Amino acid sequence: MRNSWRKALLGGGMAVAALLVGSPGSASTHAAFNGTFQNTSAVITDFRQADGNTFISETVHVVYAGDLSGSVVEQIDLVIHPNGSLNFNGVDTCACTLAGRSGTVVFPFSGTGDASGASGGRFTIKGATGALADRALADLHGVGTFQSSNGGSSGSFSGDYHFDP
Repeated sequence: MRNSWRKALLGGGMAVAALLVGSPGSASTHAAFNGTFQNTSAVITDFRQADGNTFISETVHVVYAGDLSGSVVEQIDLVIHPNGSLNFNGVDTCACTLAGRSGTVVFPFSGTGDASGASGGRFTIKGATGALADRALADLHGVGTFQSSNGGSSGSFSGDYHFDP
């Protein structure tokens, strides 16, 4: 009697676990994309200096062209070091079109640059959520890189994306 009760409890627990885990989903096939960016305006929102470093926060308006295209508002924080090198991070909010779908999506990014004006970095693409939720691009995910040779005012980007089912 005691063993049958344990078997029933174990079997029930396994059934509940199977329901909680669910069946594995599958994402759409990954696809490559590339394009260019061009900054159209920038407004410095904060500026300070400490220990030879310059800290700048900006709101930048950008246009993407290519496989991923649209109008972007970028929030970026930069640290320019005494030797001219810099590091930065921010978020692009894009009213974009990709793969025939249009909507608003967010792209967190980070990167580095040098005194010559060359810069580059990485970004992620995550489906829009919260107030920015837009069903057309809500299931968009991906990663990519960007580079510029003129201080970040224009350049190119490329990456890989997929849509969750």
